Amino acid sequence: MSEINLYQLKVFYSVARHLGYSKAGEELALSQPAVSRQVAALEKSLGLELFVQRGRHVELTDVGRSLFDYADRIFDLAVQAERAMSQFKDLERGHVLIGASTTIGSYILPQVLQAFHERFPHIDISLRLGNSATIEQLVTNRDVDLGLVGDEVKNPAMHVETYFRDELVMIISPEHHLNNKKKVLVEDLERETLIWREKGSATRALIERFLNNSGVVFKNYIEIGDTEATKRLVTAKMGIAFVSRYAITLELSAGILNIIDSSKFVIPRYFYVISAKYQHHVPTVLALLNFIHKCFPQGKCPFFITSRQISWNNRSVLITEPVNDQ
Repeated sequence: MSEINLYQLKVFYSVARHLGYSKAGEELALSQPAVSRQVAALEKSLGLELFVQRGRHVELTDVGRSLFDYADRIFDLAVQAERAMSQFKDLERGHVLIGASTTIGSYILPQVLQAFHERFPHIDISLRLGNSATIEQLVTNRDVDLGLVGDEVKNPAMHVETYFRDELVMIISPEHHLNNKKKVLVEDLERETLIWREKGSATRALIERFLNNSGVVFKNYIEIGDTEATKRLVTAKMGIAFVSRYAITLELSAGILNIIDSSKFVIPRYFYVISAKYQHHVPTVLALLNFIHKCFPQGKCPFFITSRQISWNNRSVLITEPVNDQ
């Protein structure tokens, strides 16, 4: 068997993706007969049939499906190589794909990315938000370069690094009857409604472990997949909730939410950076990783978060900025 001709493989890959010679020809700027000749030449060199005709369309044979998987990886690596080489030329240009759990993406990352943008104004950043399970899957599929999540990942194929500590605190409305109680007991919560995140959320997983270990049982539960909506429900006295300290800075300062001040109802946790263990990071990704380390020295967050409006790339954007943590 002769070596695979990469040009013929590219033509095969296009036909396999479109399951048709005409669309592949349009994509490659080739005539349909030229596409057919390249595929036929590849089949002849391999001594194997890659497609079968089904009316006006073609289907991959078992051999064709196997070759398609290899071709998909080959051309994905080619794109990654091209991206890496272009970024080695000039670190000031490039693209970083980040996935972040909702708490991190909404309340922590904006300030970091604003500062990173000021340092590297020509590096584009794409940010995808989801719960921690979703972000882990994006990293596994190599759909993002880095993931930032709120619970430790046990997947052995992941590289996991702690970057700073957080706390989940129990919040209530200032008008809630427990707000005036000097000492809130576990028994006091049995008549309350807990508002918490959906399954797959790191916050939800931590709360479930806390409840199991502490023996706290709530009368009712409301499940909702958004921290902002959770805070609004608590403000409306629909229940109580555990949220990150970083998510409630504005509400505490405005007096529309309070924290139940008891160490019994504080859940410590860490935020983590995750990436595929054997993934080779391009320079722009390494630059962002190093920047994150500088933002959170010794695994500590040196600021609480507040918000302000700025103009970024001719658009008005809500960002966060540091406030002294006394």
